[in-house]
Amino acid sequence: MNQHRLLAKARFREQTQGSARPSEESNNNGKRPIRNSNSQSNTSQGIAGPSKTTNASALKPLPNLIGKFVDYDLTTMKNSKGGFLHDSEEDDARALKQRKQIEELKKQRMKQAAQYANPTKSMNPADHPKCRMCGTIELDFQLFKVFGVPICPGCRNENPDKFSLLTKTECKEDYLLTDPELKDTELLPHLLKANPHQSTYSNMMLYLREQVEAYAFSDKKWGSAENLDVEFERREVEKRKKKNKKFEDRLKDLRKKTRSNVWHRRQEEVHQHDFVDGLTTNDDGVQVQKCKGCGLETECETF
Repeated sequence: MNQHRLLAKARFREQTQGSARPSEESNNNGKRPIRNSNSQSNTSQGIAGPSKTTNASALKPLPNLIGKFVDYDLTTMKNSKGGFLHDSEEDDARALKQRKQIEELKKQRMKQAAQYANPTKSMNPADHPKCRMCGTIELDFQLFKVFGVPICPGCRNENPDKFSLLTKTECKEDYLLTDPELKDTELLPHLLKANPHQSTYSNMMLYLREQVEAYAFSDKKWGSAENLDVEFERREVEKRKKKNKKFEDRLKDLRKKTRSNVWHRRQEEVHQHDFVDGLTTNDDGVQVQKCKGCGLETECETF
């Protein structure tokens, strides 16, 4: 439909241009029409310039093939959920509290990152801290500033049994350390990281394995790895005892409930005779009274 409309417009434009040309080229006598020329036009003929014999159709604006459109400023638009009512974040107390928690945790991590940023290197090579294993000056400044351990990234990756990072849960379960000991930054410094499970959870605290083992195996805590294993086994035995005791207690309660249910069931099964009010005479000519439920007959005498 649009192509036919554009073709019709083009034909109409050609017809109007074709009918206009003969009127410009000749008059009724077959001669060119007389045009007034002034001095300004004569003087301008001698000046070199761009040609003014342009086609009139070239100056016409191009047809609008796009059509009408509205320019929206997407930065000022707000999602109104299709016009339906919705709870804004400003009115939602839970969303505000969640956002404040995320910002507070982020500030703590940024504060520690700014405190332990890479320092500028000195011009004197003797002032540079060096890796204690290979001697290079290209250190992992995060471990150096947080834990005070001069080690390069290569040696750190080659020795994970010393320089790997442990979470707070691993320190409590594997080395049997307590919360006050893990929160003491002078005793065991830690590195803050965002919690991978939920952004609103507390920051993850990471500890250097070498420092954790040095404190756990020292005389201040367990003394040696063997003593730690003994304590770990003792706690596991206590856990199993508590678990078994809890299971036995629950089993006793279940047995008591079962016994009471059996007793109530037996009490409910005890039959009580409900005799008919009237008397009947049996085959022997004796007056009897009969139970409605079981049919038991008892002899009765009337006075």
